[in-house]
Amino acid sequence: MRNQHGIKLFLVLMISTAYIFSFSHFGTLAYGAIIKNPNLFAEGTKIGSLSVAGKTGSEALQLTDEQLTKWLNETTITLKFKEKSESLDLSYLTFDLEGTVQQAKQGQSNPVSVKLSSLSDVLSTLSSSLSVDHLLIDELEANILQGAIMLEAGQYQIRIEDYLLDRELEELQVISEFPLDSSFVEDELAGFVGKTIEIEATSQFSLLDYVKEEVGHMSVSTLSKLATSIYAVILPTNFSIIERHISAELPEYATLGFEAKVDPELNYDLVFSNSNEWNYFIEFEKVNDQVVTYLKGPALLNRYLILQEGKESFKFKTILQFGLESKVKVEGKDGQLIKIYREHRDEKGAFLKKELISEDFYPPIHQIKVTEYIESSGDATVTTPGMETDETELDENRESANTDSSDDANDNNGSEESDELITDAIEEDPLWGKENEIPK
Repeated sequence: MRNQHGIKLFLVLMISTAYIFSFSHFGTLAYGAIIKNPNLFAEGTKIGSLSVAGKTGSEALQLTDEQLTKWLNETTITLKFKEKSESLDLSYLTFDLEGTVQQAKQGQSNPVSVKLSSLSDVLSTLSSSLSVDHLLIDELEANILQGAIMLEAGQYQIRIEDYLLDRELEELQVISEFPLDSSFVEDELAGFVGKTIEIEATSQFSLLDYVKEEVGHMSVSTLSKLATSIYAVILPTNFSIIERHISAELPEYATLGFEAKVDPELNYDLVFSNSNEWNYFIEFEKVNDQVVTYLKGPALLNRYLILQEGKESFKFKTILQFGLESKVKVEGKDGQLIKIYREHRDEKGAFLKKELISEDFYPPIHQIKVTEYIESSGDATVTTPGMETDETELDENRESANTDSSDDANDNNGSEESDELITDAIEEDPLWGKENEIPK
């Protein structure tokens, strides 16, 4: 019996000893596997912007690959040079996800390993003047890779001008100019000589707002001459014309198709926008007997040609009045119609597109002529030879002119002002009677 009790006690001691030994040995291994297992990433470990804490290498690789797919689907990188832009083909980027996961450091953010192919082809697509030799290429590539190494999806735009070694490409140059003869320059307009109007990047400019804030009151005549000068110099650019008006009659100082009228009372303004990412400047200078308006700024990449097409002329008619002596009360003037187009060409001269800028119509001003009374002799009526007015032709001419003018080209009020001029001339003549007069 004593031997059996001893054996049992021995077995109990052996089992207890084995249990304690196993717990201390295998427990340490389990702790190491769970807490310190090098195959699991520690808290705070990221690959790019993606957390991989508590994940194995293979799990982290799969998650990173999914994040890369999302990044490729939702990301665009646009390279811009002057007014031209080009989307970068994301195949130029080569990602090494396996190497990134294997070399990831515990408890910190790890950038994704990615390489960028040569940008020579992309740069030449933007402009033949661009070369990797003329750029801070390392800084440019680092900026392109900034979103890629963190796998942060988004819309990235990069200006190549910011990385130019030769800053001469951004120096101010004369883009266009418009001369105004000094005979048309009154004191108000002469006061602009030496002044500079800044057209800010990616902004909209209103001439009325500028004058109100910087100058104060100006006559309609001066405002319109100033507007015409500015309009003429911004036409051969990529500036967008938002609002512009013309007069009923083409002023002597303006060329057909290039007039701009500004009148605060009529709420006529000249408004345009500069979509470029750099400022331009309008300057005024006295040159000999002219006041020249200049547009200055960095040279544009494309060429913008202004074309005048569809020019038409509409003959004025003669309206007869009868009086004691023959005279011309209102001088007649032919009507005019013209279309102005802007043609876009690249730096090599290749055609890009053609856009209609305006369709200007100045209605004819009909001549009002006073002739002597008609004398009756029996059944015959004697009139002055050669003075009859062809009313049918007059109506057809008016209808043709109104049909040819475009409603959405410019806000023209020429026909109304012309009609008022004729009406006023008629009403001034007592031979036409008075309004609401009882016939005798």
